[in-house]
Amino acid sequence: MRSWLIGICLVATSLAAHAQSRMSSAELSYQYNLQNEFLMSHKLASQASEYKLFLHFSLNSGNVKISDFEIKYDLRSDYMDERDVNSSIQIDSTNVIDVAFREFVFEVPFSVENNETIMVVDVYNIQKDKHYYYDIPLKVGETAPASFLVYQAEKDIPLFQKYLNKGIPVRFKKVFGQESNYQISGMENNRAFPAPPFDEAERGAPLRISIDTLFGANENEVFTFHNQGFYKISASNNTEAVVPLLVMDNFYPYYEDYSELVKPLVFLSTNEEFTSLRADSDTRAAFELFVQNTISSNEKMAKDFIKYYYRRLRKSAWLFSSDREGWKTDRGMVYQIFGDPIQVFRNENTELWVYSSAKGGKMRFVFELTIEDGLRKYKLLRGKRYREDWMTAVTQWRAGRIIE
Repeated sequence: MRSWLIGICLVATSLAAHAQSRMSSAELSYQYNLQNEFLMSHKLASQASEYKLFLHFSLNSGNVKISDFEIKYDLRSDYMDERDVNSSIQIDSTNVIDVAFREFVFEVPFSVENNETIMVVDVYNIQKDKHYYYDIPLKVGETAPASFLVYQAEKDIPLFQKYLNKGIPVRFKKVFGQESNYQISGMENNRAFPAPPFDEAERGAPLRISIDTLFGANENEVFTFHNQGFYKISASNNTEAVVPLLVMDNFYPYYEDYSELVKPLVFLSTNEEFTSLRADSDTRAAFELFVQNTISSNEKMAKDFIKYYYRRLRKSAWLFSSDREGWKTDRGMVYQIFGDPIQVFRNENTELWVYSSAKGGKMRFVFELTIEDGLRKYKLLRGKRYREDWMTAVTQWRAGRIIE
C-alpha cells in the first residue's frame, strides 16, 4: 500500500485532537450530509495574487438562525499547516452581497502569498460551541482560478450549482472589472458507468466527441446553452484558465423517461439483467418488472425503493456532478450504495471515507485526487477487499432494504 495512503489513515486516526488547527485531521463528513444544519458552496476567481471568494451559505434547519454562526477564514501553506494565532479574518454582514429566504451570499476579497495554497473557512455554531471546517484549494493543480465566473442572468451573483439545466440563461463576467470575450467549447457527455469498487481492471477513456463548433460570447452577454454536454469556457485573453460547466437536460436531477431511469440500476443488476433492461423497447414495463421481480412484489416496499434510491441519485447530482452526472463519479457510486460516510478526511492528494463494515470494524474508501479538464476529480483506489461489503449492500438493496 502506498506510503501516502498509510499517512492519511494515520492522520485520520491519530491526529483527530488537532482538527482545530490542521485541516488534514478535520472531520468533514458534514459536507456530504444534505440534512446538515447549514449548507455551503463557493466559487473562486483570481487575478495575479488577488482573489475573490463567493460563499453561498444556506440555513438548512428551522432550529438555527444566521446570528447563531460566526464565520472566519485563514490562509495556509498546506493541509498540515497549523493556523497561526490571531490570523483568522471575520466574514460578516459587510461581506453580504445577496440575501434570499434563509440564504446568504458573501463576497470576500483577499490576497495570496506565494506559499499559501489553501483557504480554511471556520463556521462556528455559537450556541452548540461547535466548529465546522471548509477547505478551499486556491489552485486547480498548478493553475490559478480564472478571472471570470458564470453568473446568473438576472442576479449579479455567480452560479453556485455544480450543473446547469439547458435553456436557463447565464452570463460570463469578469470578477475584477475588465471586460473580455469568451470562447466556449463542448463535448458530449458520454461517460461510462463506473466499475464496482472491487473491479481493478483498466478501462479505456471514452471518445471525446465535440459539440458543434466553437461558440463565442461577449462580456456580460446573456447566453443560453441548448445542448447537453460538458463545456469549457475561457477568456480570449487567457485560454489556459478555464471555467468548466456541465449542462444537463431540463429535468436533471429528475428523469424525463424510463430509458434514463434504468441506467442507475447498473449498480444493482447482473450483466444479463442490465443488458435486458437497456435492450427492451418498452423501458417502462422493463423497469417496473425489474422492481417487482427483483426488489419486491410488495407495493409499499417497491415504492420505498424507488423513492429512496432515486432521491440519493438527486443528492449525488447536487454533491458530485462534474464533467458527468454525480452518480457516474467514483464518489457518487460509493455514496449511492452506502449513503452518507460516517467520517471524511482530506489532504492535498486524497480523500478518505469511513463506513461501518458488515463484517464488523470499519470500511475505508480512499479516493486519489486527479486534475482533468480544469476540474478536481477523485478516483477511487479499487481493490478486492471491497467485494464482500459491496455485494452485501447490493443484496440488501435488492431485497428491498433501504440503506440510510
